[in-house]
Amino acid sequence: MKSLIKIGAYMLLLFSIACASSKSKATPEELAAFDNMIAQKHFEVKVLLAQPMATQSLNSIANAGLLPPGSTASRIDVSGTGGYFRMVGDSVMADLPFYGERRMGGYYNQNNTGILFEGIPEELSFSPIKNGTGQTMRFTIDHESEGFQVIAQLYPNGRARLTISSTHRTNMWYQGDLSEFKDEE
Repeated sequence: MKSLIKIGAYMLLLFSIACASSKSKATPEELAAFDNMIAQKHFEVKVLLAQPMATQSLNSIANAGLLPPGSTASRIDVSGTGGYFRMVGDSVMADLPFYGERRMGGYYNQNNTGILFEGIPEELSFSPIKNGTGQTMRFTIDHESEGFQVIAQLYPNGRARLTISSTHRTNMWYQGDLSEFKDEE
């Protein structure tokens, strides 16, 4: 019995080491395509997951079963919402679902409750991601009476993370797929 436990532990250790060493690295072609996409400022992030700030209200909604199937209060599947973030030339646009709390009164449109903005960002900057490959994009933008600070971490493997801070709402984090934006004409 002891030898069976030792063999099982050894196999588990071997399996975990093998999985840890199989991280996907971007090929030189993928890196070149990524660098070109960022330089051209022509890309899109289709959001798959939303990660709202944990609050008592959101936990109550989750406990009531009002979130999409397979979601929790801290990780919500939004893949079917059509949420996106785009950069086309000097303009950025976003239509992202929002799960959180409004912290400041003011204009409220019941038909557009998500995070929406479109325009030319202020204080736009790109910098390499520390300890890895990819780019960090930072900017601020205003939409109607609300201001947003956006940080986008873009990776050559086609993944992206967005952090959005608002002047009126709790913070939101998103994860999604990064690709070159194809104009629908």
